Amino acid sequence: MNFDYKYSKLLNPKVLDSNLNTKAMNPKPLDSQSLISQLFNPKFLDSNSNLKPLYSRINVKTLDSNPKIRDINFKLLNPKSLSPSFLSLICASVLLTIPHSISAKDNWVAIGNDTLDTTTDTNANKVTKALTNKQISASQTKEYKNLEITNTGSITNTNANFAINIQNNATIESITNKGLISGSGNHNISINTSSIQSFENIGTITNTNTGKFNFNITQGTIDNFSNSGIIDSKGYGIALQPNTTITNFNNTGTILAKETSGRDAVYINKATISSFINGENGIIKSEGNRGVGINILNGTSITNFENKGTIEGGHGIYINHSTIENITNSGTIESKNTGIYIYTINSPITTLINKGLIRTKESTGDGGIVIWGGKVDALVNSGTIETKTSGIVVFNRDNSPTSIKTILNEGLIQAKSSGIFYEVGNNIETIINKGTIQAENGIYIHNFDSTGRDTKLGKIILEPNSVIDAKVSGININIQNGKKTEVKGIEIQKGAIIKSSDGSAINVAPNNHITGDINIAGKIEAKTGISNAGEIQASITLSDEVKDFSVENTGNGNITGSIEAKDNVALSLTNSGNSSIGGSITSSSNAPLSITNTGSGSIGGSITASGNAPISITNSDNAKVAGNIEVSGDAPIVIKNEGNATLQSDIINSGSGNLSLSNTGNASIGANIKNNGSGSLSISNTGKVSDTTKIESNGSGKVEVEEWLVSTNSQGEVKPLEITGTNLSVVSVSNVTFDAGNITNLSSLVQDPKNVINIDTSQDTTISNPAEINSKVFAKAEFKTNDPSVNVNVDALSKTLSFSVDAAKTSAAALGKTLISNTQARANFVNAVMGNAMNAVNLIHNQGSANVYSNFNKAYEEGAIYANFDNLGSDALLRSSETKDKNHLAFMLPYISKSNTSLNGGLTSKGHTKGVIFGYSYLNPNNKDIYGIYGGYDDFSSKTYPSDILALNNRTYYAGVRYYHPFNYKDYELFSKFSSQFGLIQNDISERVGQTEFKGEPKSYAYDANVNMGINIKLNTKHTLTPEIGLGYNGGYSKAYTMSNAINTITRRNYTHKMNLFKTKTSLSLYSDWHKHFKTLVYAGVDWTMNPNVDNPKGRYSNIGYYGGGESKLDNLEYALGTTLVIPLNDAFYFSLNYGMNGTKNTTMHTGYGKFNYMW
Repeated sequence: MNFDYKYSKLLNPKVLDSNLNTKAMNPKPLDSQSLISQLFNPKFLDSNSNLKPLYSRINVKTLDSNPKIRDINFKLLNPKSLSPSFLSLICASVLLTIPHSISAKDNWVAIGNDTLDTTTDTNANKVTKALTNKQISASQTKEYKNLEITNTGSITNTNANFAINIQNNATIESITNKGLISGSGNHNISINTSSIQSFENIGTITNTNTGKFNFNITQGTIDNFSNSGIIDSKGYGIALQPNTTITNFNNTGTILAKETSGRDAVYINKATISSFINGENGIIKSEGNRGVGINILNGTSITNFENKGTIEGGHGIYINHSTIENITNSGTIESKNTGIYIYTINSPITTLINKGLIRTKESTGDGGIVIWGGKVDALVNSGTIETKTSGIVVFNRDNSPTSIKTILNEGLIQAKSSGIFYEVGNNIETIINKGTIQAENGIYIHNFDSTGRDTKLGKIILEPNSVIDAKVSGININIQNGKKTEVKGIEIQKGAIIKSSDGSAINVAPNNHITGDINIAGKIEAKTGISNAGEIQASITLSDEVKDFSVENTGNGNITGSIEAKDNVALSLTNSGNSSIGGSITSSSNAPLSITNTGSGSIGGSITASGNAPISITNSDNAKVAGNIEVSGDAPIVIKNEGNATLQSDIINSGSGNLSLSNTGNASIGANIKNNGSGSLSISNTGKVSDTTKIESNGSGKVEVEEWLVSTNSQGEVKPLEITGTNLSVVSVSNVTFDAGNITNLSSLVQDPKNVINIDTSQDTTISNPAEINSKVFAKAEFKTNDPSVNVNVDALSKTLSFSVDAAKTSAAALGKTLISNTQARANFVNAVMGNAMNAVNLIHNQGSANVYSNFNKAYEEGAIYANFDNLGSDALLRSSETKDKNHLAFMLPYISKSNTSLNGGLTSKGHTKGVIFGYSYLNPNNKDIYGIYGGYDDFSSKTYPSDILALNNRTYYAGVRYYHPFNYKDYELFSKFSSQFGLIQNDISERVGQTEFKGEPKSYAYDANVNMGINIKLNTKHTLTPEIGLGYNGGYSKAYTMSNAINTITRRNYTHKMNLFKTKTSLSLYSDWHKHFKTLVYAGVDWTMNPNVDNPKGRYSNIGYYGGGESKLDNLEYALGTTLVIPLNDAFYFSLNYGMNGTKNTTMHTGYGKFNYMW
């Protein structure tokens, strides 16, 4: 047996006697026999601290309980029974079990040879007094005595010394601070490659150096770290550096980092910790804007992390590339940015549980709990997360997505942005809400991930008593990077609530996918229940507590499954844009059902309703419903098919409710219309039907055809109204309309009544005389066409039909009336403008040379004035300069106008005009006569309202001449004038008959002549009144033209049409000179047409025949009102702002224009 040298020496009784305190119990020198007996004496071992390790290994009770050992023990206690060799063997065996540290522990070394107190405990060094700029070190590979700074002791350093320095594999059982450790030049406590069983701070450790640490350990080991005192620093509070191992970290005191920039209260860098606990009274706080309460990074491993106290910082807890198996917060985490921030790759976290409060203060942060990469088995909130950003945030870190099995909210999440924010590219198996989420978006799935990976999200479940209270959307699935996101389903259980004040309960944006069913049984308090522009590859079921619920399928949204409303769910469904619903729509609810299918939306399945509440179905634009529509309840049903929409399959009324069906515009019905129940069926069809469409009457309810359009089938043949069924006695037909724009030979319809209404009596066994019911139905019907100009005439005796054209209601008549109205208005308007321009030139020579402003009134004292629709006073500003007479005037006048013209049939033509006039006037200085010429053009566009059946667009080029002659009679100032105008009008006219459009491009000509005489009456120096009378002529001529439809099957030839109108004219104007920079003119006038009766146009419709003859009466009276504001600039330039209105009983035109004048 080989013994260590120091153990062999212990076997020497002399050595033992010199090192052990035996005299108190045995005054004799210690021999080997007495040593053995003393080794088993507890009092002896207690009095010799060096043998305490030996004492810990001798269990007297164990010896007593074992007979064999007890026998040995007895022999040991009887020294006479032991041989010397046996005693040596026993002594060696026992001593070999004594730890290596049985050797004496070293004292700590203090700089300056200060002696530490060892009087009260030989195994401890104590600091009992104030030390300044000292360093206490354990810096050798030895075991050192315990170190204690008592409550009367302190170490205060202002130099570069550490207060406590431990390195080089030193071993210490315990370090306790009850006093004060303060530093400003270096770390307070520095530990490097050393081992400490227990570190406890009860006192205060403080440091004012922003770059240093209060407590810094590197490659060290601490079994138990405990702080119940104060650790505060302007730098880092506690730093656990690489390769440090701590078994238990427990804080019930305060750890504070005071620096206002980026310093952390606890900094953990690549360390290993079994248990980290911030106790109930513990405070860990970083006051810095970018500082962290607890910063865990670079491969740190923590088995259990628990906060029962308070953690504060820029981030509360920041975890970077580290592993924490379990995180539990039952205290308070308060931060400016993020409560708990996990930024890691492939580092698993088994559970992250918040039972307490996590609060963020600023809106610039990321969220309450942020996970960016890594794996989490369960994230549970049973406490409160309160944040000005988002509550729980799951980011996608670079190329390592976050993976979470379950997110469970049992508590309260109050967030300004999103309650739970999920970024595309991550994987979450299940999101469960049992608590309350209050946010702008409850659960928000979005993309900040530039890589745009496809991603999958499991099921979203809202359990009973849970609440999502959102401003925008309860569940918002909204990615925009072109990649695919799948959600495996949404379940809102009975007792759950989703609220949305401004948006939808569930929003699915483009390119987002829900692959699992959506089952909603809870309460929905939102404007829209589901808004889908993505793809729902599943079914939607509504039941139990759902009341008023709307589904909006928009854009390119696609719902491949069915939609079902049960119980008392009122369903409102909108399918618009290019969206589609592939499955069926079913309502067994006793609440209303409303379906709107618009744009290019399509519904591929059937629509079935069996409830007892009103049903409304609207299919419009280019939308399509492919499946049957069948209703079987007792409530009223309204179905509208409009625009270019299609109802492709059967429409069936099997219940006791009344069904109203309208098919209008270019909409089409592709199958049969059936009434199988006791409810009534009312049909209004002015659109299209398929070649095989029939009306079937199989029930007891009435079938009334209120209106039916007879048009052509796909082969261009007439498609009559066809009626069949087992009960034809309840069928009635009220109105039949013929498509005058599509049937190539209307007259052929009268040859056989079946060409109009075809009744198949083969299925009705109660009918004995089919001809009788045919005659009965035919006799009740009234007939018309869809063209106001085409009349249907029914012979009372033969019941045959004939067709005629009302020339006064043709497009040619409407064109003529619109042209003559606009021509008259334009002529009066231009005559007024030119008349005043010429007067201005006359005024030049009717006063002496004068300033343009000062002699404004003198012009009226000496010159002749003519006033009409435009201002006269403005032109009167143009007079001679101080050096030269002016007798030339040029102007430009842009104008716009709006007009309304009442046509036959309750239609109104609304149009607007844009144009410009250029004019020139010359005054003959010899006889004062004035000559003027002008030219211009305008563009006119109009449509008829409320039915868009006539549209007229034209451009008019016009020119004219004027002559003006002033003279005096006795003391009166009189004038006479003559004018003439000619215009070329290029028309583009469109006429709609049903869904057939006819187009033509006729040319028209307009011309007029006027002779007028007037007198100026000066009321005073500022006001002049001018009455005027005259005679006028207006003429119009339209060349023959042809209107044809797109396929040229029908043409409408309109022959040459002329109109000649003679008028008397009266007017009165008042000019006022208010200020040298402010002049006004107010005008009113009346024209009376002496021959208002004009010939109707003539022509030929290819499917009817010739038309024409007779007269139409135009309005006799035309009125005009005008006002002008004149603004002089100098003696050559001025401009005016003008407004005029003129019209008749059926026509009104409003014109606004600005006039720019130059004179030389």
